[in-house]
Amino acid sequence: MTEHIERARELNRQAYDDIDHGRLEEAKVALNKAIRLAPDLAAPHTNLGALRCWEGELDEAIILHLKARHLDPNLSAPHINLGVAYAWQGQLKEALQSLETALQCNPDSAEAYTNLGFVYISQGKLDAAITASEKAIRLGDGGEAKLNLGLIYSWQGRFDEAIELYQKALETDPTLAEPHNNLGLVYLFQGKLERAIDVFKTSIDNDGGEEPHTNLGLVYSWQGKHDEAIALHKEALDIAPDSVEVQINLAFVYICQNRFDEAKVLLEGALHSAPDSPEANTNLGIIHSHQGKVEEAIAAHRTAGAMAEAHNNLGIAYYQQGKRDAAIVEFKVAIEAENLPEAHTNLSILTDSLENIDASELQASPIGAPVGVPAAWCEFVN
Repeated sequence: MTEHIERARELNRQAYDDIDHGRLEEAKVALNKAIRLAPDLAAPHTNLGALRCWEGELDEAIILHLKARHLDPNLSAPHINLGVAYAWQGQLKEALQSLETALQCNPDSAEAYTNLGFVYISQGKLDAAITASEKAIRLGDGGEAKLNLGLIYSWQGRFDEAIELYQKALETDPTLAEPHNNLGLVYLFQGKLERAIDVFKTSIDNDGGEEPHTNLGLVYSWQGKHDEAIALHKEALDIAPDSVEVQINLAFVYICQNRFDEAKVLLEGALHSAPDSPEANTNLGIIHSHQGKVEEAIAAHRTAGAMAEAHNNLGIAYYQQGKRDAAIVEFKVAIEAENLPEAHTNLSILTDSLENIDASELQASPIGAPVGVPAAWCEFVN
């Protein structure tokens, strides 16, 4: 029996090395052998669960992590890895509980703090995410916490700090796709489209998934390269058919081309998954306005909330109802919120003319959904 346990531990160490060198199939073979030889060892179970998590087999991953947790409740890795799997399933409360338990087992776990940051980002608790990510970095996180902190900084307009963090993450491994994608997001926010194009292409070349595809598609659509944009969004949709952002972005291009029926199908799919999506609602509201469904348009724009684009589009819908003063108010709100060029144009059209004008002369504001990638990281046990 002792020989079996030692052989299982040896296989687990071999799998750890295989994972470190990207030999994932070999690692799975070794871990399965280890589990058969020593079914009461926790480490091979949670390591195999982490690989299953990477493959998207979340239910199977959770079963393996729960088994590992049962076998060794004081080992932090199963709790951390269970937190990652729960987070990727959207079970954020369960993820938070698992990660807090991991920190009770190992208060200095960089992986646990990194994943806490991921969960807090998913919950919209950005201050807590910053605190957790900074703690992970101090404890020696390998780059994922820098990625998460940089993403938050980019949302907050702290672009120089975000760029510095992404560059530090890329010093660890320049082939990482996620920092390139998120760096492109910063350049988008800064209006540096050519630089954004370059790094999105690099992220795509490094197998970055759907995010850089749809982000690059957005840039092309803003440049009027609609065919190239559609091709990229469709590639993104092939990778992630249920992605709300990808559906919104492809619909955005179709709206720019007046292909409203095709756009509507995509937006309804996005709203099925995310009923409160501001981008999906305001874009659907634009389609309703074009179809003369003014009440539906107003409801959609109100659901979209405080975005400048929503206020501008709501102003157009109000004007369609003959509510000129209400429309002017909404255009002013859009200008105050974001100095929106379309709102300036629309306000000028209404205030410069004493006569009724055709609502089609007013400029709607469809909106895309650029996608930044927060990072989670499993812990492997050697």
